[in-house]
Amino acid sequence: MNKKVKNTGRRSIVFATAAVAALLTTACGSKEYLKDIKADKYVTLGNYIGIEASAAEPVVADGMVDMYIQLYILPEYATQESVPDGVIELGDIANIDFTGYIDGEAFEGGTGTGYDLTIGSHQFIDGFEDGLVGAKVGEKLSLDLAFPDPYKNNPDLSGVPVVFEVTVNSVTRQKMPEYTDEFVKTLNIEGCETKKELEDYLYNSFYQSEVQTYENTIETTLTDTIMSGCTFKEPPEQLVERFYKNLKDSMTAQATVQNVTLVQYMMMYYGMSEEEYEAKFKENALTAAQQYIMYQAIADVEGLNPTDEQVQEEISSRVEAYNYASEEEYRKSTDLEMLKEQLMKKNVIEFLKENGTIETIPAEDGAGS
Repeated sequence: MNKKVKNTGRRSIVFATAAVAALLTTACGSKEYLKDIKADKYVTLGNYIGIEASAAEPVVADGMVDMYIQLYILPEYATQESVPDGVIELGDIANIDFTGYIDGEAFEGGTGTGYDLTIGSHQFIDGFEDGLVGAKVGEKLSLDLAFPDPYKNNPDLSGVPVVFEVTVNSVTRQKMPEYTDEFVKTLNIEGCETKKELEDYLYNSFYQSEVQTYENTIETTLTDTIMSGCTFKEPPEQLVERFYKNLKDSMTAQATVQNVTLVQYMMMYYGMSEEEYEAKFKENALTAAQQYIMYQAIADVEGLNPTDEQVQEEISSRVEAYNYASEEEYRKSTDLEMLKEQLMKKNVIEFLKENGTIETIPAEDGAGS
């Protein structure tokens, strides 16, 4: 099944280098922008007509909306109720004191007081949380366990027998709100006054995400295939540096949202040291620079550079979408040269799709979401 797909606008994940230039910054330099160079001096194009690309049909998996409501929306508004006389159940939060003993001696790091443990969260070694299920408030327990083998947190303790003495101080249990139209109104989501409206809203959000994935897959395949047939010369250092700075600034902004440093963020989410992620940023910046040079070379040959009208239309759209007070305010805060480059790329991708063979793999073939 072949299907021409209209570009809906796309953002890729952090290390999908075709989108490294997503963050807009202001800069200048003799060879910092594509307008400052002749693209065909840095790339010899191969074939870019009739390129094949395929991706799974955008599909929202059955049950996705209901699962999201049950796992992410309702728990956000759950209340905690004390369970003074009840027993600990899976999902309860048990406040405990505990001490771990190896060969009868308390070991470092094995003691806690007033610790809130969600039963079933697997925060402790196997057997610990299961051993608390059924216990009552005030009860003291002795859990005869062993560290896993291997034990990555402390290899010296791999397979070592351990006894935990535990006291249950209190137990609380989540009470989920009733999922009704009245509850939906309290969420203050525009256009969502009923369960049906909320479910439609979530479905559309998930579907747009699947469409984005589809578009990204097609774009990446087209770009990678065409790049493999190109011959590149070393791009201008200033151009590569701009892509590097944009990527690093973007990642730093994401770290700031998480209230951590860039070093901490990259280790937490990508398992990369500073040396490793700096090398990755530079590698991606070089690839992004080559991609944009390739796009520009195609645009020059095919007449795909954005018109003044297209640029103005995009600016007006962004002023409205991002609630800028005026067009002047937007222009002052935006790198217009980079905006033009992004529009050029958009034109090129559309051209490649229209002149390529784009296949949408039906969901029934097992390639859906």
